[in-house]
Amino acid sequence: MENTYKLWVEVKNSLDATIPASVPSSILTIAWRAYLRKLQTDPLVTKAITASILSGISTIGARVFQGNGSELKSSEIIHQMTIGLAVRAPLVHFFHMLLDRKVFRSYRQTSIPVVIGKVVLDQFIFAPAMTALYYYIVGLMNDEGCQATSKKLKRQLLAVLKKAWLLWIPVNFISYGFIPLELRVLFGNIVSIFWTAYLISTVSSAKKNK
Repeated sequence: MENTYKLWVEVKNSLDATIPASVPSSILTIAWRAYLRKLQTDPLVTKAITASILSGISTIGARVFQGNGSELKSSEIIHQMTIGLAVRAPLVHFFHMLLDRKVFRSYRQTSIPVVIGKVVLDQFIFAPAMTALYYYIVGLMNDEGCQATSKKLKRQLLAVLKKAWLLWIPVNFISYGFIPLELRVLFGNIVSIFWTAYLISTVSSAKKNK
């Protein structure tokens, strides 16, 4: 894992040096380089904006998946984008920093025992808390009381977490083992397009079946 990590970093760092300035770059290449620069200069803001945009995409995808895209409201998109911007991205950003720079700072970050430790903390401590927080925030935005949200969580949390573990345990092994710290939130956000769509569908169906 360590060799793969070093190779990825070397390739990324040498990209600008290996392509002459006179050679025109594609729009995607320019955008990617600009994004990487923003991750270096404004990491939290960049990750938050990215999460917000992808959360909006997840919302639209959830409605399309449910077959009721015509019922999608702009307020629903705004709510999910706000959660991505102000809640999910900052918390995940600082959680990854906590793991790398505090909890496991004295160890080789991509060693198998450390990766396993990170996945365990992520999926069995952080993920349940984040899922519960998501339910309460959505409930607050939908004018649902805490008692109603608590009942919903009691019914659904374990089932949601079981499905989350099927997806996120392997995803996190890849993330913690091969993805540099600065790109982990982006990697997670891309996967979250599908996971957030599932959560939205779950919360929405529960609301209809109350």
